[in-house]
Amino acid sequence: MISNPALESQNSLKQAMAYLKQSNSLAAIALCQEQISLDNTRIEFWHLLSQAHQSCGEFDPMLEAIQTATTLQPHNFQLQIRLIECYIYCGEVKKAIATLDKMAKNTTEANKLARIAELYLHCSQHQKVAHYHQLAVNSEPNNPLFLYNLAAAKINLGDSQASEALLNKVIALSANDFDAYTMRSGLRTASLKNNNISHLQELYASNFNHPQAKIALGFALAKEYEDMQQWDESWNSLKKANTARRKQMHYRVENDVQAINHIIQTITAQNLGNSQDSGSNVAPIFIVGLPRSGTTLVDRLLSSHTHVASLGEINSFAFSLIHSVGHHQGKQQLIEKSSRADFAFLAKNYSQATRGYGMNEAFLIDKTPLNFLYIGLIKKAFPKAKIIHLQRHPLDSCFAMYKTVFRMGYPFSYSLEDLSQYYIAYHRLMQHWRKQFPHSIYDLSYEKLVTAPEQQAKSLLNYCQLDWQEQVLDMHLNTAPTATASATQVRQRIYSSSVGKWKRYKQHLQPLQSSLQTAGIHCEK
Repeated sequence: MISNPALESQNSLKQAMAYLKQSNSLAAIALCQEQISLDNTRIEFWHLLSQAHQSCGEFDPMLEAIQTATTLQPHNFQLQIRLIECYIYCGEVKKAIATLDKMAKNTTEANKLARIAELYLHCSQHQKVAHYHQLAVNSEPNNPLFLYNLAAAKINLGDSQASEALLNKVIALSANDFDAYTMRSGLRTASLKNNNISHLQELYASNFNHPQAKIALGFALAKEYEDMQQWDESWNSLKKANTARRKQMHYRVENDVQAINHIIQTITAQNLGNSQDSGSNVAPIFIVGLPRSGTTLVDRLLSSHTHVASLGEINSFAFSLIHSVGHHQGKQQLIEKSSRADFAFLAKNYSQATRGYGMNEAFLIDKTPLNFLYIGLIKKAFPKAKIIHLQRHPLDSCFAMYKTVFRMGYPFSYSLEDLSQYYIAYHRLMQHWRKQFPHSIYDLSYEKLVTAPEQQAKSLLNYCQLDWQEQVLDMHLNTAPTATASATQVRQRIYSSSVGKWKRYKQHLQPLQSSLQTAGIHCEK
């Protein structure tokens, strides 16, 4: 039989991709390396090799593989994009931004401009995000996707008026762009005189069999009904939307609960005591807690101080941890190896990453809510870190998540059953951290903050060893961008109207309340 090298190579590529899809990263790496040894100019194998190394936490060879590929084809856009992603994973944020800047100057195609804007978002370069989405829109002014992306960027910059105009144009061009309705409903408070309910109901009825319509329009209706204090109508829309969203997902909350339990068993003061401290004098500020618990409010308050800047929600600590742990197969092994991480490397890598975002203030805030998973590791890497944990009434906390469509992450938020299991595990983890690392966590009550903001702000700044500045109470005047689900609300003055909102839905939330109380979590008042 006559051999066909090209066909054999193509089959090998398919096999390597199949290995990667099956989470068999070692087999994928071996096959890519074998093919590269036969022909080291095959960029598709270098690209796949980079992905395979990433999948098992080998960040240095991940970066080396894609750097080789970009050397072979320096003008290949997709390879450059992958290189930037790898820089971010490796904590080389400054290099990622510099590479993006260089690419952006030489790019005129609308699709490429939009992709560049997306990567700028991962680097917290919000002005550039908006700029390059605007260029994409300038190139294709009637492209609904580009208009929608620009609308999202405008929200992050605090320009709700411009965002609403863009979303109206999206809807006019593409009536079935259902996500645009959800985003638009979140921009303002609906009233009897000014709402979109009739239009939303009509669209919902005519697109009842469209899964995304049920989700997006359902959340939009729920929000506007709630604004108008039509509680039952709001709940009915919300429940249908969440049920439809949950059906789309292949998520098992048990996996997250198991991981949290494994953290509790593994990441203890005793186990960490066997590893050497980083010796770092850097004192980053971490704001942690469940999403929609008030983390953004505190972030805006602190970053209104002249010596503080916010990085927003970034993945730099998780990436630095994976980088410091190195090779691992699966979440359980990552947790086990984390207690023996190279904490000096972790601290150095994280500090390099965060300073790479280009902010020069003395103190930087990492406002990634789920960093509560890493509190023990944070204290090992940064003994002087300030860890602020937001606490909110359990039912207000869970309900706030339940009524939010998150752009990414938090898959436990679309089912009351999932929420109860996750909340119980989270509560247990926080008790573990307080026991293992006493006096390391500043618990801040959302309810106390919004009802006595000056008193709570002074205590908070004192904890952070910052001098009192009156302007922190005017965080609604803070013009810094923010890319969170609360981006619109935090542009307002501090308000307490969300406190106790769960009581409007007490009957519907009763199963959740019973589950939490059975676990010893008090939520009567």
